[in-house]
Amino acid sequence: MDIKENRKNHDEKTIFYSTAKRLLTVVQSLSTARDLVTIMDIVRHAVRDLTGSDGATFVLRDDDHCWYAEEDAISPLWKGRRFPINVCISGWVMLNREPAIIADIYEDSRIPIDAYRETFVKSLVTVPIKTTNPIGAIGCYWKDRHITSYDEINILQILADTAAISMDNINYQNNIAAQALQLEKAMDDTLLAIAKMVEQKDLYTSGHQQRVANIGRAIGEEIGLEKACCDMIYRAGVVHDIGKIGIPSELLSKPAELSAEEFNLIKTHSEAGYQILKNINLLIPIANIILQHHERLDGSGYPMGIGGDEILFEAQILSVADVFESMTSHRPYRPALGREAALEELITNKGKLYSPTIVDALVHLVVDKGLRFQD
Repeated sequence: MDIKENRKNHDEKTIFYSTAKRLLTVVQSLSTARDLVTIMDIVRHAVRDLTGSDGATFVLRDDDHCWYAEEDAISPLWKGRRFPINVCISGWVMLNREPAIIADIYEDSRIPIDAYRETFVKSLVTVPIKTTNPIGAIGCYWKDRHITSYDEINILQILADTAAISMDNINYQNNIAAQALQLEKAMDDTLLAIAKMVEQKDLYTSGHQQRVANIGRAIGEEIGLEKACCDMIYRAGVVHDIGKIGIPSELLSKPAELSAEEFNLIKTHSEAGYQILKNINLLIPIANIILQHHERLDGSGYPMGIGGDEILFEAQILSVADVFESMTSHRPYRPALGREAALEELITNKGKLYSPTIVDALVHLVVDKGLRFQD
């Protein structure tokens, strides 16, 4: 083998490895795409880069029409336009489930010549997106007569197949997200229904759970917790007194100070709420927050008497929200004590009973931001 032959082989290998590397980068980018616009943009640029073509197009099937969803360089631009599937070359590709390789568009009966006369297109290649049941087509164009190589066709089909996988992934993710939203709504509706059941037993504190939920979520957001965590606090707040469903109504609405025995019965509601929800997998985190929402940092709370970091941070937030709302609302045995008294209680016991970070966040919300908490 002479020097020229060696150099030729070396150059071909270099081109091959360079193309393979660029194609791999594109495939990786498509695998992380999260919307159709991004997929089309990646494909459009990759087609021109990897084939050296003068234009590229991304067509989607829209019933009996071809929709030119994304494209460039066809003059005048066809982006956004629709053509009947039976007269469009992309439509032919979809209907026949095979590539169209056309060296001269003016010599091929499948081409609607009148539509192309005002464009620069001389040669084109179009491949289907999904060969078994095409949902679209990817094409590229040249302004001069071009004999398409096997490698160029292979590159186009790889891009089309990868785009199809990415589009399926997006649809799958969207379906999962929609189902998750439906599940969340069903859970929220169920929790609200449960909250209403509790309030039917204790009408005097109607709205208390909802207000505690709103305060708790606001504190979480102020601190900078993730949305999922704030939503969990809110949901726990909505039903944090669910355990009171088993306490006699006359005790809940007693217009006088409770005896020690009566107060001990009231204190069972945290454990009772936990027992009600603990066997529902989706609600286990909420059950644990409810169980601990009357615990205090120094261990003087109930039902377990735990303290410090043993108490879930979400439960610590709910405890501050619960104290603030309870003190600022009317109760059967006393009138509302007001915002100032509630804040004084929290600030005085900051670091002893309540988390300083949580108390400071609530004070900032109420004093500096003037937030008012409604149902």
